Amino acid sequence: MSVSSWLSRFGKKDSYNLLELFADTNTYDLAIQDFAMQMAINLIAGIIAKCEIKTISEGKLVKDREYYLLNYEPNVNQNASDFFMELISKLLYYNEVLVVESGGQLLIADSFNRKTYALYPNIYENVRRGDFEFSRTFSEQDVMYFRYANSNIKGLLDSLLTGYVKLISNAADKFKRSGGRKGVLDLNKIATGTEERKKELDDLFNNRFKSFYNAENSLIALPNGVEYRELAALTTGQQDVGNMLSLTKEAFTRTAQAFKIPGSLLLGDVADLDSSLNEMLTVCICPLCDTIETELIRKRIGATAFRKGTTVKIDTTAIKHFDLLEMANSADKLIASALYNVDEVREKLGDVPLNTWWSTEYYMTKNYSPVGEQVTTVSEEGGEENEEDT
Repeated sequence: MSVSSWLSRFGKKDSYNLLELFADTNTYDLAIQDFAMQMAINLIAGIIAKCEIKTISEGKLVKDREYYLLNYEPNVNQNASDFFMELISKLLYYNEVLVVESGGQLLIADSFNRKTYALYPNIYENVRRGDFEFSRTFSEQDVMYFRYANSNIKGLLDSLLTGYVKLISNAADKFKRSGGRKGVLDLNKIATGTEERKKELDDLFNNRFKSFYNAENSLIALPNGVEYRELAALTTGQQDVGNMLSLTKEAFTRTAQAFKIPGSLLLGDVADLDSSLNEMLTVCICPLCDTIETELIRKRIGATAFRKGTTVKIDTTAIKHFDLLEMANSADKLIASALYNVDEVREKLGDVPLNTWWSTEYYMTKNYSPVGEQVTTVSEEGGEENEEDT
């Protein structure tokens, strides 16, 4: 680029700010929106992917083909963890997700068209997975359709975060500028008059000034009629960094609120982790699990089998890490009250069941007995009696 065409961008004037001449005209894009959303979605999807889906047949826990399908291999190309990571990610990102069954495999649709009706089953057309598009149409009872919210969370969040992104980009651009060297170049008419002078200025702008600014220590020889004055650096850099960090934190906090995640978890704050995780389980994870569980019961079990005690249950207890020594007293109480047997407690603690006759039995300590028996015993020993007996 010649110096004349370069300077023409700024109009005809006697002084030029080198900051204007060498400034990067590209927009500084930090992609805060996608980064915050992907962090939130991956956090939720990763937690739910750890859950076990228990299958219950007529009131009894079983590990049949359905259990294997939902917990290990939904289809030949995905394990259960990958499958539910994709399902939850698409559900949160697009606000809806469609799962179809083909040849005994569960497949998540990449795209589809949905026709809704008031009194008849909805119809799903142009269902595509990867490069394959199904030629058939699917009825509502043939698919599992999940919807996250009545409104598109991503669309609303994009609108909200756009303002934060602009503010962060402005702060980043200001910080970038404040850290650079700045000067003012004065050109008189003699300096730009002849062709020889123009070539000399071209070399000055395109080569020598570039080397001068890039070098740690350097000198530069200026042509006649050219004067350069160094400007003092701005001192607002630290303040701009603080603004960027504060705005980024605010953007992450708003994203966490949109997905019902405690802000501290998304920001990586480990203080009071148990309380934050319990809150997330209550307001975020469990409602999503209920949505998945309900659709599984509706479409893969049905009302007749459900009334006979056949159902599925998403177990969220595996989400939290248990310390064996801390859980010792609680485990004892669970077994002593006959709430769980030994094998069930071992599974919840992440250990392998023993599968023996005694580890599958239920036990109750002698300290427990029906309330009626306790009242009778007290009365026979001459203690207090019921009010209606006095």
